[in-house]
Amino acid sequence: MRLQLGQRPSTGNLELRHLRYFLTVAEEMSFRQAAERLNIAQPGLSQQIKALEQILQVTLFDRSRRRLRMTLAGEMFMTEIRKIMQQVERATQIAQRASRGEIGRLAIGYVGSAAYTGVLTRLVGGFRADHPLIELEISELEMLQQLEAIAQGTLDVGFIRPPVPLPEGIASVPVLCEALLIALPSIHAHASESSVALRDLRNEVFITPQHPHQVSFNAHTVNACMAAGFEPRLGPQGRDFMTIASMVSVGLGVALVPKSVRCIQLPNVVYRPLTGDVPRGDLAVAFRRGDPSVAVKNFISLARKLAKRAADPSGPSAL
Repeated sequence: MRLQLGQRPSTGNLELRHLRYFLTVAEEMSFRQAAERLNIAQPGLSQQIKALEQILQVTLFDRSRRRLRMTLAGEMFMTEIRKIMQQVERATQIAQRASRGEIGRLAIGYVGSAAYTGVLTRLVGGFRADHPLIELEISELEMLQQLEAIAQGTLDVGFIRPPVPLPEGIASVPVLCEALLIALPSIHAHASESSVALRDLRNEVFITPQHPHQVSFNAHTVNACMAAGFEPRLGPQGRDFMTIASMVSVGLGVALVPKSVRCIQLPNVVYRPLTGDVPRGDLAVAFRRGDPSVAVKNFISLARKLAKRAADPSGPSAL
């Protein structure tokens, strides 16, 4: 069939097998050899090539001579089809690797104090070592912003400080539980002591992060003080623990902080352990329940392994 001027070929019934059959015949220049290579009957192969020519409305092979030859249309078609088949192969490999969680993108959020613990570095570093082709997007975000972003799907996982109400469909896995210390101005009456009883600070002003009531370190501070026999006087709030340490240094109050915050060394601030039943705080990784992303599943699996190893000091220490 010949195309009339202005008429476009119809590819409505064109299938990938047509292209594969065509390339095989073009490479072998023999219907018999091509049929053997494809493990199909020669008459069936000939019919498929004729069907392809009818779909395209061009002649791809010159069958008028003893030896099969390609027409100019066939030669140009072969050049383009080889590009298509290479792209199909590449697309197939990409899809398979994505299904195995080997490639893709993972958006990670974290509260600033997660970086002080070393858990963020170990977990993200371990994941990167196992999945080097996953693109990681890491950003520091306030905890409630993280949870909202995870719920909306703009963030995949987040490092948070429980307790905090989790939005519907969000779960978390603890990756670290650490003791809390008291941060004091260096001129404080108890600053020279090796450890401090929380009840001795009942007249102090307690600085907390900018969290709602009974969330994260607001909850830790209130609960620990109530357990020590007094209701704390809550004072100014800081955006993060660096800010809180700065506020303690200028004498605005004292603060309960995670042990890892000791790495923040500022003038006029000391960190002291608490006596008695020492309160503890968790660091956890939040994620969407049932997230179909293999990358997310692999990250959470690694987080669980890290938590298990941290809970078992006799086990391996490295990821």
